[in-house]
Amino acid sequence: MELLQNLQIEAERQLQCDDGARLQELHIIDLNQQIRDTNYREKLSKLLSQITSPVDWNSVELPHGSLLWQLPAFCNDGFLIDQRAIKDRNWALRVLKASAPHNTDDIWNHKEVKNWMSTSESTMLFVIGNSQSLRRLERFGVEVIDRVEKYEPVIYLLNPLPDGFSEPSTFSTLDVLRQLGVQCLQTLTNPKTLGFLVRLNQTFRSDRESDWHKLLAELMKFQQRISIVLEVGILRSNFREADTWPSGFSTLFQWLQGKTCVRVMILTGRPIIADNNCIIKRMTVGPFPMKRLSPMETLHLMRSAAGQKPSQAPITKHRGPSLISSILENEGPPGLSEPVQEKALSTRNAESSSCQHCKDLNNEEFSNMDNMSMPRPTDSLHESLGAIQASASNSRKRETEQWFKMLETTTHEFMYKQDFQSKSPVKIAVLDTGFAYTNPEDKRALKPYYQRIKKFANFIEGDCDAESKTDPAGHGTAVAVQILKVSLKAVLYICRVVGPDGVPNKSSIEKAIRKAAAKPDKDAPDGGGWGVDIINMSFGWPYYHEGVRKAIDFARQNGVHMFAATSNDGLLGPPNDILYPARSESVIAVDAADGHGEHARSAPSSASQHSQGSRFSAPGLGITCPNTKDIWEGSSFACPIVAGVAALILGFSRQPPLNKSPSVQTYLQEMPAMLSLLRRASSEKGPNGLKFLTPWKLIGKPGEERLITAWFIVDELRKEYGLEVGTEVLQYFKLSEK
Repeated sequence: MELLQNLQIEAERQLQCDDGARLQELHIIDLNQQIRDTNYREKLSKLLSQITSPVDWNSVELPHGSLLWQLPAFCNDGFLIDQRAIKDRNWALRVLKASAPHNTDDIWNHKEVKNWMSTSESTMLFVIGNSQSLRRLERFGVEVIDRVEKYEPVIYLLNPLPDGFSEPSTFSTLDVLRQLGVQCLQTLTNPKTLGFLVRLNQTFRSDRESDWHKLLAELMKFQQRISIVLEVGILRSNFREADTWPSGFSTLFQWLQGKTCVRVMILTGRPIIADNNCIIKRMTVGPFPMKRLSPMETLHLMRSAAGQKPSQAPITKHRGPSLISSILENEGPPGLSEPVQEKALSTRNAESSSCQHCKDLNNEEFSNMDNMSMPRPTDSLHESLGAIQASASNSRKRETEQWFKMLETTTHEFMYKQDFQSKSPVKIAVLDTGFAYTNPEDKRALKPYYQRIKKFANFIEGDCDAESKTDPAGHGTAVAVQILKVSLKAVLYICRVVGPDGVPNKSSIEKAIRKAAAKPDKDAPDGGGWGVDIINMSFGWPYYHEGVRKAIDFARQNGVHMFAATSNDGLLGPPNDILYPARSESVIAVDAADGHGEHARSAPSSASQHSQGSRFSAPGLGITCPNTKDIWEGSSFACPIVAGVAALILGFSRQPPLNKSPSVQTYLQEMPAMLSLLRRASSEKGPNGLKFLTPWKLIGKPGEERLITAWFIVDELRKEYGLEVGTEVLQYFKLSEK
């Protein structure tokens, strides 16, 4: 009787709810929102009258079957995530982001995915990506759900909080299990009796994961097959809890004792602890693979803007959408979600929406792609969303263009207006995905930049150097162009170190660093190294790597300055919020900012313990490249701008009068010297003390003579290395005064 009394108390509590303050989140419904539904009030009233009647409550049927999931969902301050609406929203975003390389064919063709799709045994598959493949994982997750639920029930949790939404209460593994339990009650056939509801009311109050796994087994035991799809992003800052999911779902499999085939797929953009065994499998997903595409397919992939009008701004790449959901969903502002009505989560009971001639990246109609059901955004949705994205994207683009314009009218004018050019250009190695220079359009757009590339080399084993002249992803091309836009006389050495899977190859990176940093040797069979001055690395991974570390040490011994991107995961990054190699003490770390110096939301914490004193920011939002209309964002594109500023400093030192001083040339190879001058070429915005690159503060001050700038650099070096530095410049200075 005590359990029945607990149910009565809960029903009375919910009925007495006064529709007060509620969650201000679209598609996240709490009791205050649900109780606005007068039908729900009537259901609770009938349930209370049933409880107070002297009946055998173990077998009596509920007055309304939907109470079986509605009442537990909102007990104990619970809330409900309307995942169907979230998934439909993701479909809409997928259509509107069709210009970005998010094709998932390679993921579907992976052996582990094929095995997962065909297995008749309970299994768990971790699909592990990174910040560059996160959008592809999101798309793949929606595709899996739509493909599988035509044949069996699918319960799932996709990240309900796209960029631009505030985060509600902290989400935990218990919350995940709770939502899965609600979906099981919505989707699967279970006893709709008062007695079963009594037991559910008790379990839904539990704070033990084992109780929830046992409940899921109880709800699934009459089902022959069921699939579970989860995004680790749902946990937000608690993402490390996902490391416990393998043992938890293994417990679920044991409870079912083979009666039900449960397939679990976990999608994550961060490293996760999951060992392969007969039940648990894992696979990795990188950015869109650069092979298996014909030149025409590649051209279409990079330039296609399916569903966009010519006047619409291109969709931003490499960052999640920052959108106003009320317009995306064609509803009011967040917080106006309607109460949940009786509806099944499965598409079998949901009306399918038509998709009329919406095309994907390969110009195929979505409506014909594996017969997937997908809601089609209305024309007004396209226009409204396009306007929002265009406004934000164009604003960031204008700010970055202002930064480059300032650079052009100050530093560039100062350095290049007179015939002070050095015979020894600054040499920069770009370790990335390659440089696009094979098709005619790329050649026309990139010819001025191509002329300053000295070497193309492919460090991926088994591939020829010609592969480094291809770049379907476009990442390496955009990175290289930023360097050349900042430093107008620098020359580049293009190093392809990213394999077909889109993941930086650490062995290739190690070899590329050593080749770039080694001095030329005419007597060596391979001619020795290239003797570069700077290495740019717009990539990273969570953990230290011994081989790369040794290569970095070798480069530093040869006086090479190295720059690396920090992260694009904000405060939600892996355990080491600044990735390696940016985290190395021998590498200068770079964050993304807008053109006005505001730290990007995707940048790591300014209080990070890593890279203190050797961390800078530069424009990394609204970045453009002449061979594509796409707009790029992230620390990957801020990094080459800082590397370019370092090249400006070295380039100025190789012009008169600093080129007369061997000691200046020697000490500028030291990392403390470069850090000191970069700080002088920076500004601080806000209390965090992070340095935003404004090179005209060092080179190109209005009205400042070249000799004054040169002497300022000498004076800065003397603070670290003594008064003997730059004595030749002092003599030059005295002669000029006579």
